Amino acid sequence: MELIKVGILPLHDAKELQRILLSRNIPVELNHNGQTCSRGCTVTVELLAPREALAQVQSTLREQHQKLAEGHKVDWDLLEATFDPAKSQATCPACGTQFSTTSTECPECGLCF
Repeated sequence: MELIKVGILPLHDAKELQRILLSRNIPVELNHNGQTCSRGCTVTVELLAPREALAQVQSTLREQHQKLAEGHKVDWDLLEATFDPAKSQATCPACGTQFSTTSTECPECGLCF
């Protein structure tokens, strides 16, 4: 079974997600890759899952994010906004403000890019 890297997460979050996915019979592994992961104050690991389970992993991640945002007004489409310095304008995923990519900070809310 081929495992692919789903993402890099803080160790605690990765272990919790692993527990949830294993309870849904989705086999996942945690791996510390010295080139992509960190040690020290914040330990990060790669989350590896079977390619054929990717849709289930994504669905579980969406559920977990929605639980965290429960009770808050969240624009899920806005969260997918990407800061691309090759473009002239960016949209802040936190507040929706449009600003020039010559700035590395949102002028409205202060989010750094």
